[in-house]
Amino acid sequence: MGRTPHWGLALVRDPRPRSLRRVEGITVRPIVAADWRAIRAVRLEMLQDAPLAFITTYDEAAGYADEVWIRRCTPDTDGRSASYAAFEGERAIGMAVGLDKSRPGRRVVAIVSVYVSPGFRRRGIAGSLMGQVERWAATRGARRTSLWVVDGNEAAARFYEGRGYRRTLDRQKIRTPPVRWEARMEKRLSG
Repeated sequence: MGRTPHWGLALVRDPRPRSLRRVEGITVRPIVAADWRAIRAVRLEMLQDAPLAFITTYDEAAGYADEVWIRRCTPDTDGRSASYAAFEGERAIGMAVGLDKSRPGRRVVAIVSVYVSPGFRRRGIAGSLMGQVERWAATRGARRTSLWVVDGNEAAARFYEGRGYRRTLDRQKIRTPPVRWEARMEKRLSG
């Protein structure tokens, strides 16, 4: 007997990513250069909303020239990074970026800049963004994905644990004031 969600609907096979079934009107896709204004807006929002979770400061990012934003939104030619955003219409409401950090003997993709706007949280958007980066990582031949979580950001840590990430013993100091520590989490990719 299949499980029935608490809202009383029977489970049906849906071709959309599981995490987006309940979020109508939201599109998750790769970021392109034309998205730079929307990405600038969500990036500045994230740096104001959660300033301790990221290394870049709001003032630093707000000072970037338009050309910097355009370059950051332009897919790289060597394919060593992939950026995804969630959009409600033209507005970016979340993002996640994968950086191929593989080296001989260690195939790993780092996931950075994970964020969803407050009014859109707990709807599966972050899971969809992470899923896109994880699938991209697998196409790169990565065996693992890795990310850093600032000490005290337990909501993020629980979310990542729910996606199969496990804490490692690796820690690093973020020197951007205020100085703080973060721990690395890692997930083994299937395949």
